[in-house]
Amino acid sequence: MRNPLRIVHTSDVHLDSRGAETGADGFRSRAERAFASVVDTALAEGAHLLLIVGDLFDNNRVDDSNIAFVYRQLARLDAGQQVVVLPGNHDVHDERSVWNRFSFEAAGEHVYGLLEHAGDCVTFPELGVRVWGRAMREHAPENYPLDGAPDQHDAYWNVGMAHGQVVERRVLQGSSPITKDEIRASGFHYLALGHIHVFENHSVGDTAAYYCGSPVAHWAGVGGGKVALVTLCPKEGLSVESRVVSVAPAADDREGAEGHGFPW
Repeated sequence: MRNPLRIVHTSDVHLDSRGAETGADGFRSRAERAFASVVDTALAEGAHLLLIVGDLFDNNRVDDSNIAFVYRQLARLDAGQQVVVLPGNHDVHDERSVWNRFSFEAAGEHVYGLLEHAGDCVTFPELGVRVWGRAMREHAPENYPLDGAPDQHDAYWNVGMAHGQVVERRVLQGSSPITKDEIRASGFHYLALGHIHVFENHSVGDTAAYYCGSPVAHWAGVGGGKVALVTLCPKEGLSVESRVVSVAPAADDREGAEGHGFPW
């Protein structure tokens, strides 16, 4: 049965403590501070689900202190708040993946990873929602994030997670393409997108599809520093709003912000 559902959707945090700038408030970097603000938002909004749609980690070489930081932050969530994580193109799920070191048991019973390359689904009957995503083995033109999306279940909210580039059609030079036709055909009530660092609406047909943007404003200036706050209600339908969680640095503090190599 579909009940009202509240989701906080984030992506592209790019945690990496190596060479981190001098932190403040007990954080080692802007990325750590921003991720803590994402968790703060989930708590403040009473979110049922926190979706992390790829590139939580900047690369597969990050040291284990970054994993421990994520454990500590996710442990702050209230009982009943669930977390679903999908690898992205910076933290691809290959043989050297950081996700091979990440222990979901240590993260908590409320934390789930969608790590299957053919696609994986987790169902929360108590929330009336199913969440599907396809883990990325390689960021390449042959990787299609929505391939294998399942038939939708009438009794649940159907939510998808996909990390890649929304395009009109597949072309050889574009890695991990997500076409408008694929979005339309997916049948998801909400498709949570990752990879682009600013908030964007790519809804097609009956599927609401959004990039939430990176929560780290430093990565995208005034267009970044945001999460998507999603509400699904049987009577009132679906609404999506952009919520600011970090502020872009001053102009004299922007050195390196545009040269970090994001989002591609």
